[in-house]
Amino acid sequence: MEDSTRPAVLEEALAELAHLLARVSEAAEGDLAAAERAVREGVLGIGARVLAAGLAARGAGKAGPRAPCACGRGATFEGYRRKEVQTLVGWVAVRRAYYHCAHCGRGWAPLDAALGLARDSHSPGVRRLASRFGALLPFGQAAATLAEAAGVRLSPSTLRAVTEAAGARREAEASAAADRAWRDGLPAPAAAGTPPDRLYVAMDGVRILGTDGEGREVKVGVVAPRQTGPGGEARAPASYAAGLEPAAAFGRRLALEAHRRGLEGAGEVVVLGDGAAWIWNLAAEHFPTATQVVDWYHASERVWALGRARYGEGAAQTARWVERQLDRLARGQVRPLVAGWRRLKCQGAAATIRDEQVTYFTNQAERMAYDAYRRRGLDVGSGMVESACKHLIGAREKGPGMRWSEAGAQAVAAVRVALFNAQADDLAAA
Repeated sequence: MEDSTRPAVLEEALAELAHLLARVSEAAEGDLAAAERAVREGVLGIGARVLAAGLAARGAGKAGPRAPCACGRGATFEGYRRKEVQTLVGWVAVRRAYYHCAHCGRGWAPLDAALGLARDSHSPGVRRLASRFGALLPFGQAAATLAEAAGVRLSPSTLRAVTEAAGARREAEASAAADRAWRDGLPAPAAAGTPPDRLYVAMDGVRILGTDGEGREVKVGVVAPRQTGPGGEARAPASYAAGLEPAAAFGRRLALEAHRRGLEGAGEVVVLGDGAAWIWNLAAEHFPTATQVVDWYHASERVWALGRARYGEGAAQTARWVERQLDRLARGQVRPLVAGWRRLKCQGAAATIRDEQVTYFTNQAERMAYDAYRRRGLDVGSGMVESACKHLIGAREKGPGMRWSEAGAQAVAAVRVALFNAQADDLAAA
């Protein structure tokens, strides 16, 4: 800010602060809420004036009478244009030098790129907060919460557009990163560190409704490094991946996240899943040396389904029978267990469920050595991915009456992954 401008701005701000102090001092005793509102509105108003003055003092971004254009020709300076920008402290006016290329017709203000301004009227800070709220709450609630918490007023449709644009940018970056990795090889890990002793990778899917009312599966992955030290096993924070996409594309997405968390240097890798074929196909492709484990909870639920079908819902005999089966399953006796189930006398729907479980446990037997897994100290439950399906995707995209376009669902999922992975710094990008 120029020295000639600074005293006037500071004098005006000081006068407004004095007026604000007087208002608060004269407010009715005990009316703290009103005093809070007055102070916040007053301070934001002062902040908007300071921000506008500071931006004006930095200049309008004029680089001379001509500037290079992306088309390869030169653009001509055509004067100054004013842009109203919604910021976290209120609306401010920005004066920008404007250039126009007669060859390609492109016009732009170089200052916009320097300030992170897009074609819309939102500052980077507004975009960051709006997309965060839009990813965490339904858009109507998000708009109301943003107005209450930050004094930034956007319509639900505008907040949705900002959120989905932020997610689309992240998706484009993720897609480009995957293309580069599979064309040129995996990038070097972002940060050096001790590789994990054990790396867990868990996968599952969660159903949401499309705009046509039909279900769509969002695939979810969790990567969780574990390190063993003198005090026992240290659990680093898990990180996530999510894609409303075919398994092949999701596999690349998850493999890159696992690579980022130390896959290549890990002492061992464990893949947890519910038995879906796409999970084991991706495990074989991207984690070929991993130990594959069927989630204990999912396996036990299938045993309960068989018990209820055979002996009845809520029957004491059902519980006793299931507990015996689970005890044998925990001791790794999958094949003898299945052999006994084949001899169960069932009829109708119960016979169908029996045959289904016999087939399932036969096919998954090699991934159910729970006794051996526990001796090695392995987790045998994929609760982390079950939780991720619920909290990462379900909490935002399975609300009452919600219907999603594929692009919108993926965009919101991308922002939520950024938030859950503590990678949300770039949500303000234009």
